[in-house]
Amino acid sequence: MLAESNWRWDVVHACTNVLCLTLVVAFVVAQILSLFGKAKIRKRSMATIQPEQKCAPQPEMTDRQIGDVIESVVNYREVFGVKKVPYHRLRLHDDEALLRSQLFYENMKMRRCVQEFSPRPVPSKLIQNIIKSAGMAPSAGNLQPWMFCVVSSSELKAAIRNIVEEEERSTYSKKMGADWVLDVAELKVIWSRPYLTEAPHLIVVMKQVEFAAHLINDSNELTSTHYNQISLGITVGILIAALQDAGLATSITYPLYGGEKIRKHLKRPPNEEVFLLLPVGFPAKNATVPDLKRKSLEEIIRCYA
Repeated sequence: MLAESNWRWDVVHACTNVLCLTLVVAFVVAQILSLFGKAKIRKRSMATIQPEQKCAPQPEMTDRQIGDVIESVVNYREVFGVKKVPYHRLRLHDDEALLRSQLFYENMKMRRCVQEFSPRPVPSKLIQNIIKSAGMAPSAGNLQPWMFCVVSSSELKAAIRNIVEEEERSTYSKKMGADWVLDVAELKVIWSRPYLTEAPHLIVVMKQVEFAAHLINDSNELTSTHYNQISLGITVGILIAALQDAGLATSITYPLYGGEKIRKHLKRPPNEEVFLLLPVGFPAKNATVPDLKRKSLEEIIRCYA
């Protein structure tokens, strides 16, 4: 009787084990099938979803060799899909912000066009940091249409000075009218530009010129966009402020009609134009500047509340 009871118990135990094993196997198979099913669904859904529209990388102006054909290098319509990222900026208390603005104003108030420079060397790293700051300027379509040529060679500075002085001499004697001569007479402007060679560095600011196929006038001719002119003005303003902040001085010099000759001396590509010249250095100990007066705040501001 006992043996028969044990035999029945063994049968029940064996059946239970088989049933449990069957359930485990069924569960594993179901999980595997579920994973395959999800993968197929995800694959089908990815096939039906349109791929994410990514902004095409902005074409960059590259150095070209003299004589290369200027071609369309930018499409302004590409910039409207630029990816946005969070903007993080140090938040200042009103008092601190006011103090900073006052200190910045006091520094800029001392800025003048200096044409007498100290022979004190200017570290290259200092110039690089200033140009990096200028490179942070906003520009139309983020084209950044500028190139800063830092000339430290005495021979090259002398060549650029000769070009500028030759154009100045020719301009004052031939190309400009009597009104221009009278306008500059009070400031004793002459054609000589010795500070171009006396300054340790001469920054030649180049404006990159591009032509876009959709900028066509009524005569079916390509026209250069004027936005680069505005962008260059902004970056030069930041550059001059950075120079002032670092204790350096400069004197804005326009090449007049000598820009093309300067471009060729610097071996810059034809898609660049000389925008202006900035001799850079520490001011001489006995430097003098014209006694000019600025307009008051009341003369340059209008508030609309």
